[in-house]
Amino acid sequence: MIDLLIVGQPFWGLHFAQGLNTYAPDIRATFVPQGRYLQLLARPPQSERLAIMRAGYRVGATTPRGRLFDAFWWLLRRALPNAKGIHYWIGTDVLNTLTEARAGTLRWAPLSGSRDDLHLAAAPWLVAELEEVGLRSKVAHVLPMSPAPLEPAPMPTEFTVLSYLPGDRFAFYGGPQTLEAARRLPDVRFDIVGRGEPQASAPPNVRWHGWVQDMGERYAQASVVVRIPQHDAYGNTAIEGLFNARHVVHSYEVPFARQLRPVTADGLVAVLEELRAAHHEGRLELNLAGRDWALAEFDESRVANEMAALVREQFEASDA
Repeated sequence: MIDLLIVGQPFWGLHFAQGLNTYAPDIRATFVPQGRYLQLLARPPQSERLAIMRAGYRVGATTPRGRLFDAFWWLLRRALPNAKGIHYWIGTDVLNTLTEARAGTLRWAPLSGSRDDLHLAAAPWLVAELEEVGLRSKVAHVLPMSPAPLEPAPMPTEFTVLSYLPGDRFAFYGGPQTLEAARRLPDVRFDIVGRGEPQASAPPNVRWHGWVQDMGERYAQASVVVRIPQHDAYGNTAIEGLFNARHVVHSYEVPFARQLRPVTADGLVAVLEELRAAHHEGRLELNLAGRDWALAEFDESRVANEMAALVREQFEASDA
């Protein structure tokens, strides 16, 4: 049995622990919330096969919280000297690391000290980006947040665009380009989900739904899912869009999705006009090839077991 302690972002840490405990019977994963850090340091667990993972809290950050977490991680590694260290990179953490490295402000000492640990990244292009700061990593998909429907809903009769635009990162997620596309396509309905207040400048064909817990209806009513952030992994809404056999526009190269790079309003309008024309002509069919790829690539059991296999590999050399 391998004991895996997960610290860092609660959302992802709990999600990883749940997936591994469901599909990897030889791994006992436990997410440790921030309120238990002192207890963990005071009474470190006793386990012959122990790994500790930091999920989403990047090493070497210059922020006060980043420095504090690095200090905790340093103490934890010394309290558990035989534990295997694992770092999971989600997306924006990679971007922030590259930004600080290029600006000359990155704290290289803790980053260099982690190079012998296992680094996992949520997409292959993140692996390439981490190489820029001297970290070798392996791809480990994020476990899907929602199960795929048994059968996708038919394409809607009204051509509709669905996008995730959180209010606190509106520009980062391509909000200005999306609203400009909506202005230029007044006959197209744009459904926007995500926490935050509606943008007052939005045209009347934009509908704001706020945070949606169950996205099933939103995907059923969408013809195309637009996910065009400045930096991303695969992106949950993109994968769920493919689960639902919807057409997807992404700022990265994702199989069976249309890549939009650079992200401009002109480029987005051009793609949406092409898809809208196909819809009006009766040619816009379900993206079944995309659904098949996503169902195979992001199968929950497969994703959890691939992550579990990478964890197990850390013990195989010492066991041999």
